[in-house]
Amino acid sequence: MPHLFFEYTGNLEIDTQATLLRLNEALVGSGHFDENSIKARAIRLDDFLVGTQPQARRAFMHLRLTILSGRTPEVKKQIADLLVATVQQEQAWPEGAQVQITAEVIDMQREIYGKQVL
Repeated sequence: MPHLFFEYTGNLEIDTQATLLRLNEALVGSGHFDENSIKARAIRLDDFLVGTQPQARRAFMHLRLTILSGRTPEVKKQIADLLVATVQQEQAWPEGAQVQITAEVIDMQREIYGKQVL
């Protein structure tokens, strides 16, 4: 805990390792997570469509963070905003393209979450 899923469309040039590092650093800096507990992965989407105009220059990034239950909606909103801001600062955006950045923070039920560190 937490698990970070960073999805992005294949028409964006992303340095995934650098981006994941900055996202993890932002999560640690929030004071809510231990550094060695964050598990992040980047998922490139080569098959995607934004809207109904395939010829339009559109792209998106979506960040999904799953965390153990117990945090307030306000804290989860702050974390979602932090993720969006972190990604927004780190990229070189393609000229003339519309890029949408979204984030959600989802609870994992603490009572049924399992974890083993070896």
